[in-house]
Amino acid sequence: MSSITTNSQHQDLAYLSASTLAKWIRTGKTTSAILVELYITRIETLDPRINSVVVRTFEAARSQAKQADLALAQGILLGPLHGVPITVKENNLVVGTPSTLGNPSNADHVATVTSPPVQKLLDAGAILLGKTNCPLDLNDVQTYNVIYGRTNNPYDVNRTPGGSSGGSAAALAAGFTALEFGGDIGGSIRTPAHCCGVFGHKATLGAVPAIPLGHGPVRSADIVVKGPLARSAVDLELAMKIVSHLAGPEARALSLSLPECPHTKLREFRVAVWGDDVCCPVDADIQNAIQNVIAVLKNAGCNPVDVNARPPFDSVFGSDDSKHVSRHAFDVYKQLLAAEENQAIMSTETKEKMLQDYALRWNSTGASPTLQQDLLQQYKWITQSKQEWQDCDKKRQQMRVAWEDFFQHFDVLICPICASVAWPHDEETETDQPFWKIGTRVIPGANAHRTPYHDQVFWSGLTNVCGNPSTVFPAGRAISLEGKGLPVGLQIVGSEWSDLTTIGFAKALEMEGGFSFQRPV
Repeated sequence: MSSITTNSQHQDLAYLSASTLAKWIRTGKTTSAILVELYITRIETLDPRINSVVVRTFEAARSQAKQADLALAQGILLGPLHGVPITVKENNLVVGTPSTLGNPSNADHVATVTSPPVQKLLDAGAILLGKTNCPLDLNDVQTYNVIYGRTNNPYDVNRTPGGSSGGSAAALAAGFTALEFGGDIGGSIRTPAHCCGVFGHKATLGAVPAIPLGHGPVRSADIVVKGPLARSAVDLELAMKIVSHLAGPEARALSLSLPECPHTKLREFRVAVWGDDVCCPVDADIQNAIQNVIAVLKNAGCNPVDVNARPPFDSVFGSDDSKHVSRHAFDVYKQLLAAEENQAIMSTETKEKMLQDYALRWNSTGASPTLQQDLLQQYKWITQSKQEWQDCDKKRQQMRVAWEDFFQHFDVLICPICASVAWPHDEETETDQPFWKIGTRVIPGANAHRTPYHDQVFWSGLTNVCGNPSTVFPAGRAISLEGKGLPVGLQIVGSEWSDLTTIGFAKALEMEGGFSFQRPV
């Protein structure tokens, strides 16, 4: 294992939370200019091994830091993030910066507008240092593309930081930024947070407008959400309060105010735990982390901590077989995902040609008949009719009811976000659709379970399809021979619009349970 290290005397300052840095700036304990220079030096010195901050706005940041310090000297506070240096994922629109999504066809694209959540952070006083790497078209659980190259995990540069917000999580873990902002459709915030040992929050669908009105699809995006990543749950709360709002015509009549978390102590939360599933078995390191969290919760007096409770999806799919119920629920996610990611493919002839090409490709790889059939189903969903989509959406709405019924009895649900710790870089089977690329990954464990590549989004898809908020927190380090020392993250799922409750539970775990960010060594 080869991790990033530094002997910088300012290392401790670089790793403070954004909330603490904002306070230190306000009270004169440090300045924005000092912090900006600190992070720039760290990026220039250490990022060549990580390759996370791929778009750099250093000169603008230096100028803005001086202005922020001058404003504070005159008694002017720009906002709760006054002078705090941040980075954002490369796909976020920021005036004058590229947003290529790692795709050569977008190599010359420079944004002429700034996305609403990033603008909210800047309006709160944050200073943009640059933008962080992502995979091709945000479409992988790893982070590499031909424009910017590969991003490495700060805990072990031979492993992935996850994707698609892999650059975001890696920059935080390496101490290159105080706060990050990414997006999530299949775990793109939560998977990197897990792989890099940081906190990440996938907001409730609709809580964070992503694209300026008139600069994106006519309809609202389905499943796709935005959210912050940080080294502390307190920072997630601060960021969500800044960026959550309504935009466009709705803002004329409506306002958004996320409900505050009703609890502050672990013992006050009603907790369910979904620790494993036959559809996507988790390895020993994930199991161990779950058991450690359960022990902490029980010791803190949580009642109940129910390890058997599950959302009543059997009422939707009519099966008492847990494997089939979970698989059906996952299929709903994958079918809706296929529609969302391929909405630009309009021609039936084009879709049919795609299916034929993919079928030939699968045959040539020697994939098993079962895997071929499974992959064929994925691409059939690309060609689904409007009626097929509506039938699937009906099941999704029934699942929403099941989730709401479940959260009448529990405040939060703890479950995995990935089946294993960060895995070695795997770019052997890159395709034009890497999210669906052919391949399996061995999940170390009793039976060395092999998980199809696209099934690695089981845990993130199951908890995203109905728009529920989810917060990932660092749950310790791996102890197995395969992953020893690597971070393990788990996710906290809540009812729709209970973002501050899932984050509040993460805060309590951080403060009482010691489940906090641990820097690479």
